[in-house]
Amino acid sequence: MSRSTLKILAMVFMLLDHMWATVIPGNQWMTNVGRMAFPIFAFQIAEGYIHTSDFVKYAKRLLVFALLSEIPFNLFHGSSLFYPFHQNVMFTLWLGLLAIKTIDRFKQERTAKNLIIAVGGTAGAALAATIGFTDYGGMGVFTVVVFYLFRDFPYAWLAQL
Repeated sequence: MSRSTLKILAMVFMLLDHMWATVIPGNQWMTNVGRMAFPIFAFQIAEGYIHTSDFVKYAKRLLVFALLSEIPFNLFHGSSLFYPFHQNVMFTLWLGLLAIKTIDRFKQERTAKNLIIAVGGTAGAALAATIGFTDYGGMGVFTVVVFYLFRDFPYAWLAQL
């Protein structure tokens, strides 16, 4: 499947999940299908990292989108502009991106210092997602990391699945 096809598929799945949560409650099948969107987006973040020519721009765009989308997300979940008890999935994806950046640093230069940075960065991103109440929490960050780590392995799709 192409990257564009995967994006469209993930957006349709996400739309179903959001419709179930807002407009058409009681149709559990919609959220079951909708939950397939996150692994696709996590995969796309890992692939986007590999193919980006400017990590800083990529990370900034993701963070800006996370911040902007937090306003309607908060209005829906907490009926206010500020709702600290649940953050949108874009923060999870952004933290996953930061985690794979630290891992890539270790892959480029295998030193003890970079290993500590990679492990600490990944654990820190997962902890930040958990403490920050992001969608999918630390496990969401680890999902992005798994897609990145197993990318070049034979039968990688089995590990990623």
